[in-house]
Amino acid sequence: MKEYFVLLGANKLLWGQVCKLREFGYKVIVVAWNDHPDIEGDLFIQMDVKDKDGIIRKLEELGLKGRVDGALSSIDLAAPTVNAINRWAGNKTMPEKFDVVLSKEEMRDCWMKAGVFNRISKMDDEFPMDELYETSQHMKLICKPNVAASSRGITILEKGQTHEALQNAMYKARETSFDHRCLIEEFVEGEEFTVDMLGDAYGNVNCYGSSIQHHSLYALKNHVTVIHHWNSRKYDDATWNRIADFGIACYKALGLHSMFGHLEIIMKEDGTFTPVEMGARSSGFICSHTVSAASGHDYLGDYVKMLHGGKVEPGNYLNGANASMWFGYDIPSDSDSVTATNITEFLDPRITVLFENHDGLKVNEHYGDYINDGDRDKFGYAILCGPRDIMTYESVQKSNELFLDKFLGRK
Repeated sequence: MKEYFVLLGANKLLWGQVCKLREFGYKVIVVAWNDHPDIEGDLFIQMDVKDKDGIIRKLEELGLKGRVDGALSSIDLAAPTVNAINRWAGNKTMPEKFDVVLSKEEMRDCWMKAGVFNRISKMDDEFPMDELYETSQHMKLICKPNVAASSRGITILEKGQTHEALQNAMYKARETSFDHRCLIEEFVEGEEFTVDMLGDAYGNVNCYGSSIQHHSLYALKNHVTVIHHWNSRKYDDATWNRIADFGIACYKALGLHSMFGHLEIIMKEDGTFTPVEMGARSSGFICSHTVSAASGHDYLGDYVKMLHGGKVEPGNYLNGANASMWFGYDIPSDSDSVTATNITEFLDPRITVLFENHDGLKVNEHYGDYINDGDRDKFGYAILCGPRDIMTYESVQKSNELFLDKFLGRK
């Protein structure tokens, strides 16, 4: 094993990855653009994570050629850099098409060809304003950047929009997108899931976990996820197996291999699925802790083995005895805190807290509106694991209400 592993990005939710990589025996090189990253590795390179040539050049200047064992990131826009560093380190890599960021348009086209995409979707230059206006009068729409990270730049448009509202949504999405283009799609209602996968260089793909996404009650004009719940009892094992099979089909349809796949899908009321988007990556504590806790398999550890020629067991690791959860605080709009507390005070004692950060829970603080993941991440989080029958969404929400009552002085 070589000495270093490169982590692209410095969001505080990546701290679990730093800890896990250190458990494996690595020194962690954190790469980020900001002066003071939210996480601290063993070596820091201040550089844009998209600058693959510059980062590799810096690694060589530091004398690290032959000493870096691999790279990973939770940032879609950094996927080409991960591929470049892994190639430079002599590892298995994604296909060359992933040497540039895969756009939402390209994903849609691949999924259409494979027969797994089933909703109205047009690029902005394919949608004349008169036609878009008519469509918006009888259909809920979503406007999103073609190439962007996280939930930024997205607007959900209720039926009956004005020309001005449609233009504003497209302007916002274009400004956020790195290619200044956007998609306008039918907004599909239903249950939202992540499908967390890993594929190897030999055509094998495994679904390590699938989470139900629960959204904020307070984020403005956007579905910001505040809870990911893996191995929920809400659906039977057969449904989870169908989700895994669909996710794997979407992964393969993109031609992806030798990488994580973090897919979002929606299950409609009739039980059919439609893909939303997929990143050639994993994400935050999903990569390091939650998926492993729910699946019973070392998700990040298997990724490292795969980079060096290891095989992935085909199939899925769903429906085990334990559930896991990424819990993000969802503070009601226009509220004021009165008491120092956090959700861990109110959880069932059989639930284990793997990691926690409550820095955003401040006393005598006014909490206003928020609109995207970055705003939400400031509040804090708890990474939870417990028996599948004990750690249900309902039980955690009951604990959350008790926390809010005390934090906001509601009772």
